[in-house]
Amino acid sequence: MIKVGVIGAGHLGKLIIKQLNELPEWFTITGFYDNNTNISSLYDDLKQLISFKDADSLIKASDALILSVPTSFHYIYARQILSFGKHLFIEKPITDTIEEATLLKEYIDKNPNSIVQVGHIERFNPAWLSIKELPLNPMFIEVHRLAPFNPRGTDVSVVLDLMIHDLDLILQLIPYEIVEIRANGVSILSPTPDIANARIEFKNGAVANITASRISMKKMRKMRLFQKESYISLDFLEKKSQIISNSFSNSEIILPPFSNYNALKEELKSFAEAIFYKRKPTVTADDGLKALQLAFKIMHHIN
Repeated sequence: MIKVGVIGAGHLGKLIIKQLNELPEWFTITGFYDNNTNISSLYDDLKQLISFKDADSLIKASDALILSVPTSFHYIYARQILSFGKHLFIEKPITDTIEEATLLKEYIDKNPNSIVQVGHIERFNPAWLSIKELPLNPMFIEVHRLAPFNPRGTDVSVVLDLMIHDLDLILQLIPYEIVEIRANGVSILSPTPDIANARIEFKNGAVANITASRISMKKMRKMRLFQKESYISLDFLEKKSQIISNSFSNSEIILPPFSNYNALKEELKSFAEAIFYKRKPTVTADDGLKALQLAFKIMHHIN
């Protein structure tokens, strides 16, 4: 089993620890570190674990680390973890800036024995997995990712908070050079944009139109793909896809493989498999860097 430690035991860290506990065939939890020394009193899941007094001690005691601290601390901790030759799962976005992400990517390339996976969780959503084997060549993509306001996460723009999920997927769907970006956004309840729209045009003529908002009355995470002879609708909340194609007399709805599917659990399992089998992770540091670069280009156009 892989001895894994968690750095950052807040809201997301707690969810990660819960899923790690459900993967006993892959992981044994070494413990956690959080700069809030009272954090273990807040969550029952933490009371049963060792609370390390510093990150170095936890890193030394572990084979792999899960990094779920605020984005501004990603680079510092990631470098610290990799300097010990440990494996790393780092939540999205990979870092706070392009400069940090580029330096981290260079450091990762120089340490090939460390598996590094970035937490773009929608890659493990059943809706996405259901279309992976289909012939995909979308020429127009329409995306809406909407959420009610939550103060958590507002330290960054909605582009880095929500839209980046879809930017990662779009870059997987359209592997062509970007030739034009148009974007706008509005700050409503936080210092950075809370709603944003981007129109991205690619060299092959494909266009992606993406709207992300954290000022909404309801949740929505939908992506629609339009390509020759077929229309594909993905609902990431309902975890299903719908296909309308010339090859079907009616639309076909593809449901997830089982109702209790947990994308976070599958994401962590994928990380374990990459370590165990010494293979390329599903979401690489290079993927994380490319998604971040596109997000910053969009934010530049908004500014």
